[in-house]
Amino acid sequence: MWGKKWWSLLVLAMTVVLTVSVIPVPSIVWAWDSGAAGVSIFLELLNRVRGSFVEEPPVDVLVEGALQGLVDSLDDPYSTYMTVEELENFKIVTRGTFGGVGIVITEEDGHIVVVAPIKGTPGERAGVRPRDRIIKVDGQDIRGMGINTASQLMRGTEGTEVALTIERDGQTLHLSIVREHIEVNPVESKMLPERFGYVRLTNFNSHAGEQVRSALQELSKQGAKGMILDLRGNPGGLLTQALEVAREFVPAGPVVYVEQRGLKERQVFSSELPEVRWPLVVLVDGASASAAEIVAGAIQDRKAGVLVGEKTFGKATVQDVFPLSNGGAVKLTTGRYLTPSGRSINEEGITPDVVVPVPHLNLVPLNLTRSLQLGKGGLDVAELQERLKALGYSITKVDGIFGPETAAAVRSLQRDADLPATGIVDGNTESALNRRLTGEGAEDVQLKKAIEVLGSLVVEKPAA
Repeated sequence: MWGKKWWSLLVLAMTVVLTVSVIPVPSIVWAWDSGAAGVSIFLELLNRVRGSFVEEPPVDVLVEGALQGLVDSLDDPYSTYMTVEELENFKIVTRGTFGGVGIVITEEDGHIVVVAPIKGTPGERAGVRPRDRIIKVDGQDIRGMGINTASQLMRGTEGTEVALTIERDGQTLHLSIVREHIEVNPVESKMLPERFGYVRLTNFNSHAGEQVRSALQELSKQGAKGMILDLRGNPGGLLTQALEVAREFVPAGPVVYVEQRGLKERQVFSSELPEVRWPLVVLVDGASASAAEIVAGAIQDRKAGVLVGEKTFGKATVQDVFPLSNGGAVKLTTGRYLTPSGRSINEEGITPDVVVPVPHLNLVPLNLTRSLQLGKGGLDVAELQERLKALGYSITKVDGIFGPETAAAVRSLQRDADLPATGIVDGNTESALNRRLTGEGAEDVQLKKAIEVLGSLVVEKPAA
């Protein structure tokens, strides 16, 4: 969905890369003799620029640029040089608390694009929507700007105001939003009908393992017979938290293997859980990445649950953060990970056990000139069928004939919209359909399938 250059940040700088601080990294000794010529040329160029450029540039700016260029030359989107300010931002967001507006963003073809606003934050209340393009922050054009820099501009002290200029469906919108203290609880949980526990995990910040554990304990107290773990849209985060979450579901044995340069043996990170505690379904999609894929891959390989949804993003590299003497840091890809069965899913992703495509709600609204009902036929009926199918209603053939199957799908739509289930497409039904095409009140077909799959896994204990 997002393409291979995709990465998301929790506003406003949540990393998608997998940060690893528990893996030892072999020391590297600089081969000065072989590199001396290159260093000499660098110093020569540095002195030439300082002495001959039309304006005398600050040395620290030149050095910062050189450091950034060195890391950029690796051609790895997950390796980056961080300035003092960027490192501090990185630490803040991995802790899960910061001052900002509360939106999830990504970078697409030089544009900063909203993935989604965080529930209950100023961004959501101001009306920021998924797929909005943010083109200016406080009047500064951020097109072509790196996502870290754009994030830093939007974050700030709580109580201060930030102006966002947004492009949406060909229109330009201007929003003024007051920043607040954002404490990102990455977990949402609730009890579904049939006593199925539901836990949605949005990212693997430093609170993820603790919050998931707390949610599972509460749902267990309420008598949950099975669990649904929703990792859709989860861009990843900390390896330590991925392991904590996986160890709540995966039985004793390997969770993930990590391969590193200079180490002959793979490192194995394992679970010590005595046994699987509940029947489990895990929801994933194309935006489930990195740490989310570690958890999903372990659950799939170890047969601890069933994966439902769409193929995951496919990021199986490991990053570590190395502090530098200037107060900044470099975040480098230091390894690759494999699932417990030895699979490398980098750039491949994980295919769920049960594939359920997301309806692509990019169809224009229905604009009927007549009511439609059983026995009618025509292009408008075909357009109706196409939209019903995109919304997940049971339409096996788009043929332009309003038969019993189409009537049944219309009645299902009407019931979902609290309308009389007549099977006739009148003005009210057309409006309800169009609202769902824009995402308002749309049925979550993947969650619906997850509940169905979990129901088949739950085996009632016989009465004593």
